[in-house]
Amino acid sequence: MLHCGIIMQYIDNYEYIKLQLNARHLAPEHRAALLQHFLALSPRDAYLRFGGYMGRASIEAYVRGIDFARSTILGVFDDELRLQGVLHLCPSGGIVELGISVRADARRRGIGTLLLRRALGHARLIGAERLFMHCLAENDDLMRLARAAGAQISSSHEEADGFIEVPQATAFSAAVEIVAEQLGVNDYVCKTQRAAWLQALMSKD
Repeated sequence: MLHCGIIMQYIDNYEYIKLQLNARHLAPEHRAALLQHFLALSPRDAYLRFGGYMGRASIEAYVRGIDFARSTILGVFDDELRLQGVLHLCPSGGIVELGISVRADARRRGIGTLLLRRALGHARLIGAERLFMHCLAENDDLMRLARAAGAQISSSHEEADGFIEVPQATAFSAAVEIVAEQLGVNDYVCKTQRAAWLQALMSKD
């Protein structure tokens, strides 16, 4: 059994079962993976994520325009180094606005919950007072996620706003967030190495 941010249990055909999810901070070198993720969303999912219909050119402009110095991006990668879920945090004063997207084939696995938990941990770490999410009222998945996290939600006919109060940081909460990030980085490194090994084996055949 190998543990490296994920727990791997080998079975007869040498595949493994993932028992733990991890997310890591993303950097400018991950723009290509971010673009691939957002372009893989269905038109409906992209509409819900961005609050309106987004064509390829608009999504490309969005990814190009991400300011990694002023905002925080976290992602959950699969074995092929594709982003399964992405969290975008934009701080302004004591409020951090968030956006979450999860690939259709990766849903109902706890990725959205993990990303929201990391959003809360990061918000505590930087001393924010509230998490804020603005979405279409028809975005049932995000609304369900927000309610489960104790968000105060106000909605109109078409749009909804949710606020989550962020507790004051403690030494323990800071340590938890730092460890969570390290697990995410280790997870990514393991998957990168695994992909490189597989590519090397295939090139020998």
